[in-house]
Amino acid sequence: MTRPAALRTLLLAAATAALAASASSRSSPPPQPAGAWNSQPPQSQQMDPRVSHGLWKSTFGAVKIEEESPARVHGAWTYDRQGQQVVGYVAGSLDGNVLRLTWREPAAPVPGAPVLEGEGWLVFDPTGARFTGRWWTNSRDRQGDWSGWRGGQAAPAGVPQQYWGNPPPDGAGHGGAAYGGGAAQPTYPPPAPPVNGY
Repeated sequence: MTRPAALRTLLLAAATAALAASASSRSSPPPQPAGAWNSQPPQSQQMDPRVSHGLWKSTFGAVKIEEESPARVHGAWTYDRQGQQVVGYVAGSLDGNVLRLTWREPAAPVPGAPVLEGEGWLVFDPTGARFTGRWWTNSRDRQGDWSGWRGGQAAPAGVPQQYWGNPPPDGAGHGGAAYGGGAAQPTYPPPAPPVNGY
């Protein structure tokens, strides 16, 4: 093989390899870290839907969940951020002990204030003692865990007490919240969902 032909063959092989690598990187998204927004809840277990209803303490402050229909619930959470009460709205469908949800904070739009919206899931302990789950924004730029427990019970292991006394320093109020020590109860009932079906 002549030198120019060998060089052409080498360049063609390199270009083919680069195209194959580029095509495979476009066809599969980068791997997500464990617990990312696209993580799935565990398989649901049978549970009386009423177990999810009522007042909870949580890493996002006081939470109240009520029945909307036999398999749907809605609710609100509230916490104090820099002396201002923040109220969020949550709604979703129950499949056994798994709640697939949408959320919005603040619950009602405030002129000039940013609105965060997203999705997530919660898994309730079928005894009604606790819930754990994940949340993320629709833009996938924020995500985190959400844990809840009934009044009179200790917070789950690994939930720092300051998270239910003060919001975390992420500037968004997500990942922790105020509850107890005079924290306000959720404003209820929550506002009606907007027309887009949120």
